[in-house]
Amino acid sequence: MTKKKLPLRNKKHKGLMIYCANNKCKKYFTWTEQAVEIDGKTKYQHATCGISGYNYTRCKSIEKHKFKSRVHIPGSGKGTISKTLKAETYNDAVVEAIAFEKEVKNKIIDVSMPLIPKKQSHNHVYLASAQSAYILFLENINVADHLKKERTQKHVKEVAKSLMQFNEVLKKKGIKKTLTRMLQINDDHVGYFHSYLLNEKKYANKTYNNKIGVLRSFFAWTIIEFELTMINPFSKARNRTVNKQNDSITMPEYKALLKAITPENGISYEGKDKKRKRNRYKPWLKSAIELGLQTGGRREEIIILKWDMIKYVDAEPSYLEVPNLKVERGKGIGFNDDVPPKIIPITVDLLELLNRLGFEEKKDSDQYLLDINRDNSISVLNEQMSKGFSHFYKLLGTGKNIQFKHLRKTYISYMKLAMGSETGDLTSHASDQVINNNYVDERIIANAQKNFKLFN
Repeated sequence: MTKKKLPLRNKKHKGLMIYCANNKCKKYFTWTEQAVEIDGKTKYQHATCGISGYNYTRCKSIEKHKFKSRVHIPGSGKGTISKTLKAETYNDAVVEAIAFEKEVKNKIIDVSMPLIPKKQSHNHVYLASAQSAYILFLENINVADHLKKERTQKHVKEVAKSLMQFNEVLKKKGIKKTLTRMLQINDDHVGYFHSYLLNEKKYANKTYNNKIGVLRSFFAWTIIEFELTMINPFSKARNRTVNKQNDSITMPEYKALLKAITPENGISYEGKDKKRKRNRYKPWLKSAIELGLQTGGRREEIIILKWDMIKYVDAEPSYLEVPNLKVERGKGIGFNDDVPPKIIPITVDLLELLNRLGFEEKKDSDQYLLDINRDNSISVLNEQMSKGFSHFYKLLGTGKNIQFKHLRKTYISYMKLAMGSETGDLTSHASDQVINNNYVDERIIANAQKNFKLFN
């Protein structure tokens, strides 16, 4: 393990430090070595371990030392946010810290606008300030513990993008977000955004609904947060009709897809000019797709599957007990302790897959089912899984827009066929209607009934 070291204080990158993750220590090192004058001579003093008091390099938990970056949140007074870095060397830590600083600044919609004092008059709540406050709220920055909720970075970025698009529309109309008060937003502004989404961006109805929904939620939050005496201007914007096609993947397509997943077929040329070369092949991708179909799990649920999640009945593997991540996040930290796990039955096909993945050698261990480089974040692995699936499926030339999520739709469609109204007990959906509207491919149900006789 590399001994992490910081240069002298006046040469160190601002906000960079070392953190000891040992539960008995948890000390922050803002310096590891400093020059001091003793009897007219320059000597070097070393930081000390928080447990032993000796030179920090003699710490017995040196493997738990992590570089950490602390960044000031623009517009928040003295507010800061920190991130544990993956770097093992100081130079790499600086590169990662700079990237983190840019990420923080980019997440704030208008860094020039100060946060809004809680007791400020509603007449002085400006659009730009409210947007900044909302993004910080979604990031759980300066948010009371009981209000914190776990959200994905993808979700926060989509919200920020929609708000910035609204700002873009106002700018084209000569309206400055920094001078526009929340109470001034009315039907005209909503209409500008409506036309922009449909006529200029030409978004499909589903995307339109998502964008309008973001603005509706933003205004609803701001009205409550700052006690504004106004009606949500987006409450009258109606969702547009979305024709849902719960397509599923067929068995011939599925088999052809698995066969197509090779390193040679993984080459993809991307970007506007199609010159950026990528290889979408991953050694674990085929197994991930198989698990997606045989468990009906979402991408992250598949990534976190471990062998000790397999539960037994009469000494036989019977089902997987998986954390219900979607429901847990919806309830929020501190309110999700009573969320029951998802139960995934181990079918004949799933058991055969588990055996191929090494069930006999790895059962009851805390190892993951998928042999993946865990240095990558969940969001990166999710993207690799989705884009890898889409790349290889397109090679089949079916003309259908089948994505990774359709594996789940296929699984639930067949489960619905087998279990009827009890399907929701396994999928954790509140009602049969939710399942039918969003997951079930009626063609599967119809095909299964082709030998049905009315009076037989």
